[in-house]
Amino acid sequence: MGAINKDGMDFLSDLGRRITQSTDDHHESTFLFQRLSMLLLYYNAVAVFCTIAHTTAEDDCSHSSTCSSF
Repeated sequence: MGAINKDGMDFLSDLGRRITQSTDDHHESTFLFQRLSMLLLYYNAVAVFCTIAHTTAEDDCSHSSTCSSF
């Protein structure tokens, strides 16, 4: 859907700062962005795979065993 806008970056930066304050680990903001990046990659792969894996109209991604293997 595009890049993260300013409000989204402000929210994520604030969240990372609060997690850092809570855990006293100065790498938490970096870890947060890494986790979000991996989740986006994972769910984009699921979305793409589930749209191209089926060739008939009767198939539904939510009922497919191949999509649940992700």
